[in-house]
Amino acid sequence: MTAPDAPMLESTLLVVGTGVQWGGQMTLAAQNAIIAADRVLFAQTDPWGVRWIRSLNANAVSLAYPRDGRPRREIYATMTKQILAALGEVKRVCVAFYGSPTFLARAAHDAIRAARQLGYRAQMLPGVSSIECLAADLGVDFGASGYQLFEANDFLVRPRQLDVHSYLVLCQIALIGQRSAFDADASRVRRGLEYLSARLQPVFGPHHRATIYEAAPHSLQAPRINEVELCDLGSVELSEVATLCVPPIGPAPIDHELARAIFAAGNSEIASPITSRARVA
Repeated sequence: MTAPDAPMLESTLLVVGTGVQWGGQMTLAAQNAIIAADRVLFAQTDPWGVRWIRSLNANAVSLAYPRDGRPRREIYATMTKQILAALGEVKRVCVAFYGSPTFLARAAHDAIRAARQLGYRAQMLPGVSSIECLAADLGVDFGASGYQLFEANDFLVRPRQLDVHSYLVLCQIALIGQRSAFDADASRVRRGLEYLSARLQPVFGPHHRATIYEAAPHSLQAPRINEVELCDLGSVELSEVATLCVPPIGPAPIDHELARAIFAAGNSEIASPITSRARVA
């Protein structure tokens, strides 16, 4: 938050998402923000996505993402400094991240917080992330049964009580144990997947089938959808953007007494929620 007595500075920051498929999934709000900006900074790996952004604004510059083994945390901190430096030089800065800046984009969130603390106006606009693509391509309605969403490293090192009656979605499963960017060590990837397999099998069963998913980067390419049993997870090949979607073992049980109390129509003697829950307990 901005300090109470800090004046709002003239420059503004808009952080937007380009979507997973850069041409068709960028929102009109994001596109207009890029066009209107005095300077555009972007994090985009697809060369056609880079061309698209630069076609919208000639003052677009790529945020540095070096492949020299330095930690991701350091890379994101450098991105944040670059964004804040731009705010000190021009009035309208737009930063465009692949997918949605709301999701697994640390530099996006750090930049928004830092800009506001310095007294700048800063706003984040959501985009289409890999999670929306996954739900669409797999035909899954997460609202029907609920879902649990974790980054794979965080999921493994912070044990949680899982709900086997809802979907479990684990992002960046190829990056388990990876400290630096673009680490292509196949043995490390395999070891990370084996740890993940060992964590999931006691919960869902070794032969429970899950889906390894990779969103299509453009409309002319199909997504990668590969079903695998959890016991075989350590032997699969995948890319850095792979996501694991584990379906529920079945629907959650119903509290029939509470359900009757909630859905009974025109019954003036329905117990209050507190009374009903106490009776069920």
